[in-house]
Amino acid sequence: MGWQDRDYHRQSRGGVSPLMWLLTGSLPMFTVWGIRVRIHVSLIVFIVLTLLFSEVGQGSLGATNALTSMSILFISVLLHEFGHCFGARIMGGTADDILMWPLGGLAFVSPPHRWWPSFVSTACGPGVNVLICLVTGIAIAVLNQSASAIPWFPMRDGLRTYVPHDSVTYYLWWIFLVNYALLAFNLLLLFYPFDGGRMVQELLWAKFGYHKSMMFATAVGMVGAVVVAGVGLATLSFMLTLIAAFGFMTCYRQRAALRSAGPAEDDSDLYAAAYESSSPLRVKKASNWARNVRKRQAAEQAEQAQVDAILAKVSASGMHSLSWWEKRTLRKATEHQRQRDQQAASTLKRRGF
Repeated sequence: MGWQDRDYHRQSRGGVSPLMWLLTGSLPMFTVWGIRVRIHVSLIVFIVLTLLFSEVGQGSLGATNALTSMSILFISVLLHEFGHCFGARIMGGTADDILMWPLGGLAFVSPPHRWWPSFVSTACGPGVNVLICLVTGIAIAVLNQSASAIPWFPMRDGLRTYVPHDSVTYYLWWIFLVNYALLAFNLLLLFYPFDGGRMVQELLWAKFGYHKSMMFATAVGMVGAVVVAGVGLATLSFMLTLIAAFGFMTCYRQRAALRSAGPAEDDSDLYAAAYESSSPLRVKKASNWARNVRKRQAAEQAEQAQVDAILAKVSASGMHSLSWWEKRTLRKATEHQRQRDQQAASTLKRRGF
């Protein structure tokens, strides 16, 4: 079995300190439709602490409301991530892993490297929350015979503008609130890497190309993360500050990778086209394409060097010695190789082979 075929997401506690396992470990939950769902250990700790302190302080939700909201939040986020996965699959991509962690969920998807499949894959996540809000909102209005029973603006009016009078409406009310909040969070934060920012980047991709749109989106994303972090510190919101830190680091790393690789648009036929015309513009574009090819080759060689070092570590110390990021590096390298193989096959097919 080659390294590309191994399961690098499988977690093992062997040789890992308990503290590191709490910070980086995850536990498998189930696999459905070929998608493996894992839960980060820190999320389990967060849920336990939230329930333990749910009765502490004035205006606290209470144990019942806390348990209800946490359960609905977990299921709603999971359905949101499944939306991303099925969106990618519908567009011809792959999706086989979801990680649930304290900042939400991470769906590891690989749609075809074009703006429209990527946009659909991203939009299907919030689309699930929209559908849930529509269904639960209509159900609340029908059961209470009044549209005023729907918590239309929970962000503005707070959670106690309407008190459900029966158990069915109580659960529908919480489902609506949680999904409304998820939808607002993902769409109002119009900067990368959140869904709203991703969709803006993918729309810009259609006009300006992948590289330029990503450079713009990551720059705006870092500025947006600093603003959110400022709000988090001003309001003493630890969770908001963590979210901002995650967004900033994601943009920073993505931006560094973009600078290293250079533009990566599919201009595979541009070089040949330059020789069919004496246009200086075409010749210049062909020259730029050749330079970008060299940058991509350098990035691939650097990635292969990382893979070789990780495999040497596996050979010396076993799979349990790998960190989460090292396993993720192997998985990303596998996806990159698959994309290169698919692109090569597509090129051969287009040229009649």
